[in-house]
Amino acid sequence: MNRRDLLTSVLGGTVLAATAFEAELFAQEIPLRRTRSQRRTLKKYPNEHFYKADGSFNLKAAQDAYVELFRFHGYSLPDVVKDERFWAVDFGLGDFASVGMGGIFWLNDKEHGYFGHEIYLLPFQMIPEHAHVEAEGKPAKHEYWQVRHGSIYNFGKGGSKDNLDKLPVKLPKSQLDANAITAFNCVELKAGTGKGSEAVLSGIGDFHFMLAGENGAIVTEYASFHSNEGLKFQNKKAKL
Repeated sequence: MNRRDLLTSVLGGTVLAATAFEAELFAQEIPLRRTRSQRRTLKKYPNEHFYKADGSFNLKAAQDAYVELFRFHGYSLPDVVKDERFWAVDFGLGDFASVGMGGIFWLNDKEHGYFGHEIYLLPFQMIPEHAHVEAEGKPAKHEYWQVRHGSIYNFGKGGSKDNLDKLPVKLPKSQLDANAITAFNCVELKAGTGKGSEAVLSGIGDFHFMLAGENGAIVTEYASFHSNEGLKFQNKKAKL
């Protein structure tokens, strides 16, 4: 018995639907909740929302926006916002709506050389382009990413600035104007399993970055030891 027949049986021959559209969805056996979810979009705030009257970064506004991201995606990790390791940064660039991130470093073990990181990105928010080099007596960091919720555009070595109009997403003007983007090889990754949701750093020491899709992203990073001393941004004004 299909779903429509079951509803007909249970309701005594009457399929109740709030609208003709919903009735059509039942007839086509399309999950209504999923169809509605596909039309939902996470609110994208203007940049001024994340700065105080004196121009300083408003950490509380940023964290609240990430809470909205968590709720939108049903992110089930308990009490993330209460964890003292939960942070948000604009990298000193003053363009948090387009260039920034939130996250938690679960582990950063220098002795054994491993690192666990949760990355939080708001709609179309970009991590500044960067590379990792040897530091603190440890090799340059290697990374692997897995998209848990939402989607990202993962940029690595290759491509050309001359082909911006062919990219699947618009890059932040602030970073283009600063000549702070050199990695133009783009692959879209979406939450799920397999190759379509996971990616590895294109090469040790390569410049790279990720930029979230329209509903933001929650990404798990598996990596070797992370050193801020070994973190090199393409934008000379960026800092962590």
